[in-house]
Amino acid sequence: MKLQDNSEIKEILDQLEHGLIDYMPDASYKKSDVNRCMSIINDYLQRIGNAKSSTEGMKIVENTVVALNHLNEETEYELIETDQREDICEIIILAGNIKGFNDRDEDITEEWRDW
Repeated sequence: MKLQDNSEIKEILDQLEHGLIDYMPDASYKKSDVNRCMSIINDYLQRIGNAKSSTEGMKIVENTVVALNHLNEETEYELIETDQREDICEIIILAGNIKGFNDRDEDITEEWRDW
């Protein structure tokens, strides 16, 4: 299942990337940080799309959120602000919901999320 092709996920991914780039002139992070963020999320979508169980899916969520925590820390907590947090959470939750691993209104990132 290629979740990156889902129209709702594609729209949120575009919104997230544009928001990160638009805010970049006012922040200390670089385009390479935006690329790393998008890469982490796209890797999540690929891995969660191939997950066979909710247990496997939640481990993928945990690894993704922890990777984003580290990236955000490296950018002095400027990369992931409120709008970006909402977009990232929505992508993670929606993909898990499409796979049947969680409810649409269940924040499956909260346990590990620092941003």
